[in-house]
Amino acid sequence: MHRKILTVARAEWHSDLLSAVPHDKYGPNIDVQSAADAVISLATNPLAYHALVLDPQASGPWYDTLLDLTLGDTENTIRLLMLGDVKHLDSRLSETVQVNWPTNAVSFNRALDQADKKTIEADAELLLEAFSNLDSIRVRYQPVVRLQDMKPTKVEVLARVASKTGMIVGPDAIVKAMSSSEFSMSLSSAIIQRALAEHRDGGFSDLDIDFAFNLPLDAVLHPQLLTLLEAVRSLTNIAPKKLRFELTETQPVTNLAELASTMTKLRDVGYRLSLDDIIPETPNLAALLGLPFGSVKLDRSVVANAQHDQPDIAASARDFILSVTSQAKQLHRSVVAEGIENAETINLLRALGVTHGQGYHFARPLPARALKPWLTHWMGKAADCGVGG
Repeated sequence: MHRKILTVARAEWHSDLLSAVPHDKYGPNIDVQSAADAVISLATNPLAYHALVLDPQASGPWYDTLLDLTLGDTENTIRLLMLGDVKHLDSRLSETVQVNWPTNAVSFNRALDQADKKTIEADAELLLEAFSNLDSIRVRYQPVVRLQDMKPTKVEVLARVASKTGMIVGPDAIVKAMSSSEFSMSLSSAIIQRALAEHRDGGFSDLDIDFAFNLPLDAVLHPQLLTLLEAVRSLTNIAPKKLRFELTETQPVTNLAELASTMTKLRDVGYRLSLDDIIPETPNLAALLGLPFGSVKLDRSVVANAQHDQPDIAASARDFILSVTSQAKQLHRSVVAEGIENAETINLLRALGVTHGQGYHFARPLPARALKPWLTHWMGKAADCGVGG
């Protein structure tokens, strides 16, 4: 399937671009949209597009959001080409490829080739930057949707690293950094503070939605965690019940009693706790599921296996999901599934007792500025399709 060229531009650019885009690679035409519609397209269906061709003068109030969704595309799937000479207007565009008007097929192809070479991967330099410069931390928010009524109930906060060129890279550098006991607490603190600062500064303070943060075991058990959380929360006036902490799978739990004690202290204040990314092979899984977690999250590999072509693999994964959801129902615990990419997966998981879902079918990880327009779009879409659509 052709990946299209998404375009936000003034009318005088349209004919040039239509003739310049190579049809053999990107289909019969480019996808010309308004800036507001382009935000929704990049939020909900980024894999449909190879590049965004952006005219700042046609972007209106969505200019920064569109940059977030392209320069901040952590999978590096969407290239950004700017129309006209705009690098001197915005330092974030210093490494961005530009297309000059008028353009033709040769110059446009050259610009696309240049943009393809701009792909940046997480490397040792970025890992060092995540350790040494907490100001390089950025956050994205991936919605979690209740499958019964398709209502978004929370966002998972996902950390990224800003490279020196201004592009957002992740999540490999953060995952590596968080696995270090020396840095896990300081990085966790930086991530929580940045997300709550965006909430405080009006990024989405009027949205009735909870936050879910990933915490490694070292951070959960850190003696200063509760003090830190209360200090950060007091600056934003957000209730403890709006914050959920997901214990990640990166470090195995060896002292269940210590973890249970810490969980009790956090729950007594009002914070909510989840068990992240479980699989059948998770160490001490039965004992962990016996702890007072408010929810558990199925790893995306379990969701994929439940739809596997080999019947024995699919049956094993579905049996595992049923065992988790059956216990969760008895304990009034929600079960979240990651990696949902289509409506068929939703129907399967709902039948197996899964209560919440997360994945590209709903939305990619979004910058704060894109969360409100996505929510408006999604709720309208859910209403049009009906519950379960």
